[in-house]
Amino acid sequence: MPRSGRARKLIGAFLAVLLAGLAMTVTAAPASAHAIVVSTDPANYRVLDFSPPVVSMQFSEPIEVGLAGLRLIDPQGTDIRIGQLGHANGKSETIAAAVPDVLENGTYTVVWHVVSADTHPVQGAFTFSVGEASASGAPELAGGGADPVLATVYTAVRWVGFAGLALLVGSAFFVAWCWPGAADRRRARLLFWSGWGGLLAATAGTLLLYGPYAVGRSIAAVADPAALGTALGTRMGLMQVLRALLLGVAAAGALWYPRASRRRQDAGAKPPDHRDRIRPAAVVLGFAVALAATWSLATHSAAGAQVALALPIDVVHLVAMAVWLGGLAAVGAALLPSGDLAAMRLALPRFSRTALVCVGLLLATGTYQAWREVGTPSALFGTTYGKVLVGKVVLAAVLVALGAAARRWVRRHYGFAIVTISDKRRARRGPGDAEVTRFRRVVAVEAAIAAVLLGLTAFLVNAEPARAEQASERAAVQGGAAGGPANLAVPFDTGGGPAGRGQLALVLLPGQVGPNEIHLSVLDADGGPKSVAELRVQLSLPDRRIGPLPVPLQYAGAPGHYVGGGVRIPLPGNWELALTVRTSEVDETTVRVPVSVR
Repeated sequence: MPRSGRARKLIGAFLAVLLAGLAMTVTAAPASAHAIVVSTDPANYRVLDFSPPVVSMQFSEPIEVGLAGLRLIDPQGTDIRIGQLGHANGKSETIAAAVPDVLENGTYTVVWHVVSADTHPVQGAFTFSVGEASASGAPELAGGGADPVLATVYTAVRWVGFAGLALLVGSAFFVAWCWPGAADRRRARLLFWSGWGGLLAATAGTLLLYGPYAVGRSIAAVADPAALGTALGTRMGLMQVLRALLLGVAAAGALWYPRASRRRQDAGAKPPDHRDRIRPAAVVLGFAVALAATWSLATHSAAGAQVALALPIDVVHLVAMAVWLGGLAAVGAALLPSGDLAAMRLALPRFSRTALVCVGLLLATGTYQAWREVGTPSALFGTTYGKVLVGKVVLAAVLVALGAAARRWVRRHYGFAIVTISDKRRARRGPGDAEVTRFRRVVAVEAAIAAVLLGLTAFLVNAEPARAEQASERAAVQGGAAGGPANLAVPFDTGGGPAGRGQLALVLLPGQVGPNEIHLSVLDADGGPKSVAELRVQLSLPDRRIGPLPVPLQYAGAPGHYVGGGVRIPLPGNWELALTVRTSEVDETTVRVPVSVR
C-alpha cells in the first residue's frame, strides 16, 4: 500500500464513494440462482385415465411469460398443438397452456424453457402418460440447441460493453484524478467518446439480441419487433434502458466539464491541487457505481442466498477493473504520446498508486466471486466455467507482473524527490526516448492482455456457473455405449476435505425406453456405506434439449442406498444422469454420467 498521506486519502475517498453507491444496490430481494420447478400438472411420470385439458408448471420464483415456452411431444416425437402460454390463476410463479385436442394413449414429453432470476435461460422436461405408458419410445430426432452464431454475437456484444465501460470510466477518472489538464486533450477525449459510443452500441445490441438468445431462437429473430418488445419488459431490458439514460448523463457531463475548466483557466485560477481533484474524481466513481450496477443487477450476482454481499462486491469488482484498465489505455494512448514531461511526472505516479489500489480490490472481490461461482477445486478444473476462470487468473497474474514492472519504472524516473540542482535537471529532462519507447511497449502488451481478459469476462458472465455445471472429468465412466443396463461407479469430491470425498455406485435397469429403475449407493473412500445430507438425480437428453427430468429417490433402508423407481425414459439417445451430492450446508458437487438408452 502507498505510504504517502495523499495516497491514503485517495484510498479513503475511493472506498467511501464506492460504499455510498453500493448501499443503494443491495435492496434487491434475494432470489434463487436458477428457477426451480416446484410442481407440474400432470405430475412427472404420472399415468392419467383421461387426456389432460391443461399442462401447467409452478416455479420457485416469478416467471416472465414472454420469454417462457412449452412443447408437448407425443410418443412418435411429433409436436402437439397447445394453447397460448400464460400464468395459471394469475400467479406469476406459474405457466400454463391449454391442450385443445384429446391425447391418445401413450407417454408424452413436456419440454420447457424459462428465464431465471439471474436472467439466464433455464430449461427442462417432464413426462406423463395417458391410459398407459408407451411400450416403446419415439424415434430419435435431430437435435436442436442454441444458435451458435447468436451465442457468439451476443458474447461479442458483451465484450464491447465491458471494453466501453473500461474506456469510459477509466479515461474519465484518469483525467479527473491523475491528469486534470487533459480535459481538452484530443486523445483523452477520443478515448472517452470511444468508450461512450462502444457502450451505447453494446447496450442497443443487448436489447436486440437478448430476447432471441433467452428463448433459444436463431439470430434471424433479431429483426422481429416482438422480440425487442419482449426484451424491454424483462429485468435485463430495464437495465439496458437505465444504462442508456446514464450514458446520456455522461455525455452532458463530458461536454460541460472542459468548458468549465477553460473558464477557470481564463479567470486565472491556480492549477488544481489535491482537494480540487477529489470532487470530480468522486463524481466519476459514483457514476461508475451506477453504471456497474446495471450489469450486476442482471447477472449471477443478483441471484442466490448471498445477494446482499455478492451484489456490492460485483460492483466494486467492475469499477476497479474499469478504473485500472481504462486508465492503462489513457496512459498508453494519451499521456505518453503527448510528450508532456511535466504531466508525466504528476500523472504517472498518481496512476501507479491508483492501479495498486485497484489490483488489491480486484484480488479480494475476485476471490469471493470465484468461491461463490465455483465452490470446489473439482469444479475449478472439471467445468468449462472453472477452466476459463483459471485462464483468466493466469492472464491477470501476467498483467499484474507487467504492472509491477511498470510501477518500478515510474518510481525510478518520476518518484524521486527533487532536492539538488541535479535532481531538477533530471526531472526537467525526463527519461530518454528509448526508455519511453520501451515503457510504451510494456503498456501496449498490458492493453492487449486486458482486451483478452475482458473477452473471458464476457464469456463467464453468459456461462452457467460452475456450481451448477459441476462435473467430474475423472469419472471412469464405462458401459451403456450401445444401450441397455448400466452398472458403474464414479468418484465425487464436494470440496469438504476427507468427509466430502467418496464414490457413487449406480445401476440403471433395463436402460431402455419406457419404465426404468435406478439404484444408487453412496460409498466412502474405503468403499463402505456413507450417509450424505442430500442426494438428487436428474436425467437430460442434450441432443434434443430435453431435460432435466427429475428422478424421485426413496431411501432404501440401508445406509447410503437409494432407489428411484418408475423412471420413464420417453426417447432413445445419449442421455445424461446428473448426480448431485451435498455433504454439508455448503459442500456440494454434481457428477454427470452419460448413459445410452435404446
